[in-house]
Amino acid sequence: METLSIGICSGKSGDGKTTLAENLIRRIKQKFKNIPLIGIKFTKTSLYSSIIIDPVDHDHKSKDTDRMKKAGADMVIWVKATEADLSEITRNLKAKINDLYATNQKKIVLVEGNSLVRTMETDVIIFIDKNNANNKPSAKEVLERADIVIKWEYETEEIMEQIEKIEMRKKIEEALKERSNNGKIACAEARKIAEELKIPYIEVGRLANELKIKIRKCELGCF
Repeated sequence: METLSIGICSGKSGDGKTTLAENLIRRIKQKFKNIPLIGIKFTKTSLYSSIIIDPVDHDHKSKDTDRMKKAGADMVIWVKATEADLSEITRNLKAKINDLYATNQKKIVLVEGNSLVRTMETDVIIFIDKNNANNKPSAKEVLERADIVIKWEYETEEIMEQIEKIEMRKKIEEALKERSNNGKIACAEARKIAEELKIPYIEVGRLANELKIKIRKCELGCF
């Protein structure tokens, strides 16, 4: 997983998505100084759609992209789209990111905005759910898919730890699915996954069980 994408959503405007984005950007850049971080702000419009990369003047930048940039994002992108254009805009956005950074280059993409997070299918979805009864319609689908739900005050470090655990789980899952065949994987191959990811064998075994992938020819009793 060379690109880690993180989506930030909420039940309604004003719940603190950009504040959370700023906090995560600062923490990520402290921890991973050499990994490019792209901050993306989505605004739904009824007029026209556009993708503005690193906006600099007042006519082409939003308050939220400015906050992301000041927090330490290496690049910010302001995406404006109508509902009808959203799928096409998402494809164009992914293509632009691939043009700017090599596909195999490790990068972190942080996306703010329910609808864009939904269409981009980010690796991790964080949902700020302060008042479920008043959630807007665009929030329902992403809330159902959310990996992390924030209801009260939070510590940025705790959110970071959860993101890293989710990223690792998805790496293990991806490797198991790629290397298994007909629901089975050789013990040697399962051990190799654990060694490559620098994790205990038992973590690979636990997820293999959840995915109903049988580890066969177990010579050392690792699983």
